[in-house]
Amino acid sequence: MKKIFSLKYIKDNYKLILLIIFSSALRLINLGYSDYQGDEIKALYLPSKGQSLIEFLIAQKKGPIQFLITYLLKFIDPTYENQFLMRLPFAIAGILSILFFYKFIKLHFGEKVASYSSLFLSCNGLFVAFSRIVQYQSFTILFSILCLYFLSLSLKGDKYKFFGVFFGLIFWSLSLLSHYDGFFIFPFVLYLIIRWFTRDDLEIKEKIKTFIISGLVSSGLLALFYLPFLSSVSVATSDYWLNRITGQSSGKISSSKYLFNLYQPIFSLKLYFVTSFLGTVFIMLGFLSDTIIKIKGIPKYVRDFFSHSTEIMHSIKSDKLRVAFLFSWVTVSVLFFEYFVYISGTHIYNYLIPTSILMGFGLVAVESAVFKIFEYPLVRIFNFLFVYTIYLFLFVQTFVILVDHAKEYPWESKKFLIWDLKRPDESYHLSLFGFPYYRNWEGIRSFAKSHPELQAYSSNERKQISGYYLDYDRNYEKSGLYVYVSNPQSFIESINDDKAAYWVGNHEPVYILTSQGTDKVRVYMMTPGTLEEIQKQGY
Repeated sequence: MKKIFSLKYIKDNYKLILLIIFSSALRLINLGYSDYQGDEIKALYLPSKGQSLIEFLIAQKKGPIQFLITYLLKFIDPTYENQFLMRLPFAIAGILSILFFYKFIKLHFGEKVASYSSLFLSCNGLFVAFSRIVQYQSFTILFSILCLYFLSLSLKGDKYKFFGVFFGLIFWSLSLLSHYDGFFIFPFVLYLIIRWFTRDDLEIKEKIKTFIISGLVSSGLLALFYLPFLSSVSVATSDYWLNRITGQSSGKISSSKYLFNLYQPIFSLKLYFVTSFLGTVFIMLGFLSDTIIKIKGIPKYVRDFFSHSTEIMHSIKSDKLRVAFLFSWVTVSVLFFEYFVYISGTHIYNYLIPTSILMGFGLVAVESAVFKIFEYPLVRIFNFLFVYTIYLFLFVQTFVILVDHAKEYPWESKKFLIWDLKRPDESYHLSLFGFPYYRNWEGIRSFAKSHPELQAYSSNERKQISGYYLDYDRNYEKSGLYVYVSNPQSFIESINDDKAAYWVGNHEPVYILTSQGTDKVRVYMMTPGTLEEIQKQGY
C-alpha cells in the first residue's frame, strides 16, 4: 500500500492514475440520481410468486450474472429503492474494465498505445452509460478483458504460464454467462491460444493437460446454465432473437451511426473514423518499415517518422499474426452487427473495443508525423496539449450528457458549449440507457399507497417503468390515478386517453414535481369509470 502512495510510483504511473480518476468521475458522480429506466428493471431479481432462483434464471432471455448480482444485493436492500447501491457494482466493473484494458494493451503494444486507447474507451459515452445502469454490459466487458489479459500473461514468463490459461478461459465463460456478446472476442482469444501453444519452454503434454483442464472447467460453468436454458427456450425468447436479427416487427430505422451520435454527438464519429483510419495506415507502414527505410534518397522527415516510433513499430513487426487477429476482431464484430443483425442497438460496443486500439495507433501516427519530427522542447508541450485537449473535450462532452442533470438530455434538448443537443428522432430505433432521468417514482408510489381505495392507474409513461413502481392494474376506465410525465421515456407527450385528457383539462393536479422551473410530473386523482360515466356524475 505504501508503494502505491509513494512519489516514485505516482510519477511512474501518473497517466494510469489520471485515467482511473477521470473514469471514476464519469461513472460515480450522480450515480444514484436517476429513477430506474428501461432495461434496468428487467435486470432486477423479481421472481413470480413461488418461482425459485433457478427457475427465474432459466426463464430470462440472457445470461444469469446480472440477476445473480441483483439477487445478492436484495439481501442488503430488499426493496431496491437505493439506486446508487444497485448500480455501484456495475460502475466498479466499468472502472476495472478500463484498468485491465490498459494493462492488456500495454502487454502487447506498449504504454503509449495503451494510454491513448484506454482514454478513448474511458470517455466513450456508450461505455460510461453502461457503467451507470443495472445491466449486464459492464460485467460482460470486464470479464472479456480479464480473459484477454490473463491469456496474455500466459505468454509472459513463468508466473502465469499455466494459471494464465486457466483464469483466462474461466473469465471467458463468465463473460458468456453475462451475455452472448462475450463470444466476439474469440479472434484474439484464438491468437493468444495459438501463441501459448507455440511456447518453446513448455512440454506438449503440459500444454494439452492445462488446456483440457481449463477447457473442461470453463465449459462446465457454461453448461450449468446454458444446457437447461437452451432446452427450454420459450417462444417469446425465440421471437425476441428473431426480431433483433430481422427487425421485422420494429417498424423503425436501425442506424448504428445515429445511435453512436446520441451518446457522443459532437465531432466524435469523425474523430473515431479518422484516428482508426490513421492507426490502420500506421500499422501497414509498420509492416513495410524495414523496406521503406532502405529506399535510396528517402527524405529525412520520412526516415525520422519511422525512427521516432521505433518501439511501437517493433511491436507491429515482431508479431504480424497478432495484428492480423486484431483486424479480425474488428472485422468479425462489424460484419455481424452491421450486416447480419438488423437491430444492433448498443451492441456496437463489441467492435468499439478493438477499434479503440486502432485509434491509439492513430494518435501515435499523428505524433510521429507532426510533432516528433521537429526536435524542439516547445513541440513536446504542443504534443501534450494537442492530445489531452482531445480527451478533455470528450470528457466534458460525456460529463454534460450523462452526469450533469440540469437539463436531462436526450429527453429534452440541451446546450453544450456552442452546440445544441436535440431530442432524438423517434423514427429511429433508440436504445437509451444511463442518461439522467428523475421523476420521483418512489414518491408517486408512496402517494398512491396513501389511497387504499386505488385499484388502477394510467400514464403516458412506458408500462415497464410505471408498472414497476405502481402495482396496480393499468386500465384507463378503472383508473383513479393518472400520472402525466413531461419528457417521458416513452416520448409520448400527448394524452391519448380521452378520459384522462378531459380530467386534466378540468381539474388541478394533486401532486406536482417541479425542477428548473418546469413541471416534470403532474399527478391527478380521477373518479373510476368511463368518460361518459364521470361526465354524468358532474365531473
